[in-house]
Formats: sequence, C-alpha cells, structure tokens
Amino acid sequence: MDLLERYLHAVGQYLPLETREDVLAELRVNLLAEMDARADAIERPLTVSETAAVLKEHGRPLLVAARYMPQRYLIGPAVFPFYQLTLRKAAPLVVLLYFVARVGTFVFSPTPTIFAVNVVRSFAQLVPVLLIFWAAVTMTFAILEFAQGELGKSASWNAWDPGKLPPLSHPKKEKSLASRIADLVVHCLWMLYVLAIPRHPYLILGPGTLFLSTLTAGFAPVWRPFYIAILVLLVAQLAVKLLALSRGQHRWEDPLKLLIKLLGVGPTALLAFTKVYFVPTGPAANLHALAQINYWVNVSFRIVLVIVVIDLLVESWQYLRHVVPAERLAF
Repeated sequence: MDLLERYLHAVGQYLPLETREDVLAELRVNLLAEMDARADAIERPLTVSETAAVLKEHGRPLLVAARYMPQRYLIGPAVFPFYQLTLRKAAPLVVLLYFVARVGTFVFSPTPTIFAVNVVRSFAQLVPVLLIFWAAVTMTFAILEFAQGELGKSASWNAWDPGKLPPLSHPKKEKSLASRIADLVVHCLWMLYVLAIPRHPYLILGPGTLFLSTLTAGFAPVWRPFYIAILVLLVAQLAVKLLALSRGQHRWEDPLKLLIKLLGVGPTALLAFTKVYFVPTGPAANLHALAQINYWVNVSFRIVLVIVVIDLLVESWQYLRHVVPAERLAF
C-alpha cells in the first residue's frame, strides 16, 4: 500500500489542483480493483514485486497524469509532460545564468544613471532570451514527437521502476517554541550589537578604524540613512519573531519574511549607488588613497546588490512554487 500511495503522490504532482483529488480517488479505486482481482486469481495477497508490476503496466506517473490534462496539439500528450517539466525546471536556471553573465555590466557601471540603464536594458533583453529558449525547447520536443510517431514507441519508452518512486513527503515540521525563543534571543543580541556600532566603530570595521585614522578620514554622511534603514528592518524582523511565538499555523510568516527581504534591497542599493563612503577629516588626508578605497568599496557593494537581488529572485520563485499550482507556473 505504501508503494501505491507513492505512485498516486507522484501522479498528483502533475495534475491540476482543481481536479487532483477526484482523479487520484478514481485511480486509487481502479488500481485497488485490479490488485484485488490479481490477488483473487492467485489466491493470496500480492507481493511488493507483483504490486510494482501492476503499477508499471499502468504507466509512468507523468504519462498517466497527461491522460487527464487538456489535450495539446503541437506536442502530443505522451511527450508534453516532459516538455512542460523541462520548461518549468530549466527556465529559472536560464534566468540565473543570464544575470550572472551580466554581472560585469552592473558592477563596473561608471555612474548610478548608467547602472540603472543597464538594469532596465538587461530585463528588456531577457525577453528575447526566454523566447529563444522556449523556441529551442519547443522545436526539440516537436522533433521528438515526430520521431516517436515515425519510429513507434520503443520498448524502453515506458521502462521505469516503481520501486524507485520517491518516498511520501511529510509536511514541513514547524520550529519548536524553544527554537523560536532561541532565535528571538539571538536576534536581540544582534540588535544590541548594531546599536553599539555608532559609539564603537571598531565593531564594524575592526582594524580598519586604525587605518582610517592614519589616512585622516572618517565616515561619509551616507552611512547615517543606511544605519537607520538597517535598524528599521531589524525592528520589523523583531516584530515577526515575536508574533511567531504565538501558537497555531503561521502561513503569514514566509510572505512577511520575503517582504522584509525585499525592503532590505533598499539599503544595499543606497550604498551601491553611492560614490563616497569615507571623507577626509583634515588637511593631511591622503586623497588618492581615499579615492581608491571609495572606488573598491563601491564595486563591492554593487556585487553585494547583485547577489542580494539574485537571492531574492530565487526565494520568490521557491515561494511561488509552493503557493501557486505547478501547472500555472509552466509556460
């Protein structure tokens, strides 16, 4: 029975949410009836291998689900599930590789205006990249559909092993109250650390504070709004962690954390668009060294901004995959 449930679970992953329960109920009844008939014929319960044989004859989960999906005409129902799965799995990787390839245009933009133009241009050029990807995958599977029709379905087309079905997934276990309290305590300690930074700059720069003093330089005004924004985000995270101590399901927690992470892009972007981070504090300041430091700090923050944005896109995609039905995320 565990093998049957694993099979039904595998089929259900490819079914529309609206009809999933009804289709799985029908499949369960049909398969149980077939298993009972075979058990009556041999006058004993089926073994695991015999149960696997029934499931194998019934078909690969992806193909079984395709029988209950709306008919497509460009690519037949036997190939379309593989085509749909390829698009859904490969598209995020294409987007990620595309932006990684364009990191240099973001990091080394000479001015904030050119940086913003490069960002807009990159998103605009992403559209034809995705269209080319879609066309290439569609053409590949159209050729595969034609080859399947011409050569006939090979014996290996449905060669699969039910014993290799993934185990049933269990609901994500929520954090215990003790774990949430520990998380809250760590966050409070981190807030105390951040609050102590203005009086003790060594906490953020370490030995770099001594280096700044030798250059006769100090912090630029841009750090003040950045610091305030960080404190606001920390307070927002503190509120989320306090609310998480309550009992019951916390379905709001993941989208709220995602929203806070989205707002966190703002402070990083502020520093990425800034040119001056350290300013001279006296006539003996080494202006050339300060210019070099400001340049490389700017490059560093632009790299951080790209990483933060990519991380946000990945987390947003992962969240949507759990919230939105899989068939609605497919092309």
